[in-house]
Amino acid sequence: MADIPDDLTDVGVHHGNQPPPDTGQTVRSPTGPDPDATEAQPSPALFQLVRADAENRLTVHVHSARAEVSAPEAGTEVGRYRTVDALRDALDGEDVEGWAAVFEDVEADRVLVETTGTAQHAWIGKPRYSTITFFETPEAATAFADAHERPTPDR
Repeated sequence: MADIPDDLTDVGVHHGNQPPPDTGQTVRSPTGPDPDATEAQPSPALFQLVRADAENRLTVHVHSARAEVSAPEAGTEVGRYRTVDALRDALDGEDVEGWAAVFEDVEADRVLVETTGTAQHAWIGKPRYSTITFFETPEAATAFADAHERPTPDR
């Protein structure tokens, strides 16, 4: 017994319980993430999509990613989305193609009217635009922007 360390005695017997030879279970380790997949990215914001009850318009409210958001006071909540792609898919599902959009620019303290909005518009999902409202007609969007407290750029 030359392989016993010097600080252990070579006299004695293990008196503990011996493990059962067969447990009858197959144990497998869980499958890990795909090593070729891209890393998870933190959510840039929480997007809340609300449909107005009185008129046919949709509003996207952009909140901080960690915000606790309650149900809207006016309108019906369509959904809450943590990614821009999920928001775009929801807007596609609401068929906003060709609707006019009013973007509230908080950095410049103004509103911008885009007469031919789409769910794929480059400004959607940018934190700079805290609220985006879609209208069926450009006239309704322009009237909303004109009545808004913030200035609108010259058209």
